Amino acid sequence: MNIRMLSHFKVSLDCNLIENYSDTLVVLLPGIGYTGDRPLLDYSKRLAVEMRYDVLSIEYGFQVARIPLNHSDEFSIVVRETREIILKALNDRYKKIIFIGKSIGTLVQASIEEKLVKYNIFNIYLTPVSETIKVGVKENSLVIAGNNDPMINDEALNKLREMSNIEFLEIEGADHSLNIKDDVMKSIDVLKNVIDAEKNYLNSIK
Repeated sequence: MNIRMLSHFKVSLDCNLIENYSDTLVVLLPGIGYTGDRPLLDYSKRLAVEMRYDVLSIEYGFQVARIPLNHSDEFSIVVRETREIILKALNDRYKKIIFIGKSIGTLVQASIEEKLVKYNIFNIYLTPVSETIKVGVKENSLVIAGNNDPMINDEALNKLREMSNIEFLEIEGADHSLNIKDDVMKSIDVLKNVIDAEKNYLNSIK
């Protein structure tokens, strides 16, 4: 099933909703250049479907239009359009929403959650940017980041290390895509570890 709307960026957004008739909706929020067909999000989606959740894959208008995201006003538009798509997808069956955000998607999920107070919300943050940590990650969340990621500074990483109310998986040597430079096999191992961590987290909230 497609959730469709016309974007401010003058393109049609067709966001795919996979229905397993679950009472939980998993929402996948991509990064700026890290779209839903790339490994971390693609396997997160496959995992959620395998676990019989309903899954909504978000696209942003600027991505579909293939134009850069220029300023904070446009980010506000992305948040608003994403929220509208989620609201279109929601029905009376849902009791829980699980956000899986990647990079700037983690900042989108931080901006959206407060508007969905009637649902039990859970969060997985994949490679959050420094600004996401500044805004604040939610307690009882799973946060996964590499310590060789230029998009998260040392202050933000240290804050995550010190937080006792989240599960934090720090990947040694991993970059913003959670890849290990010049080591394909280790990068594949990292991907498996990330999906294992997600599976354990999802099982803990069933």
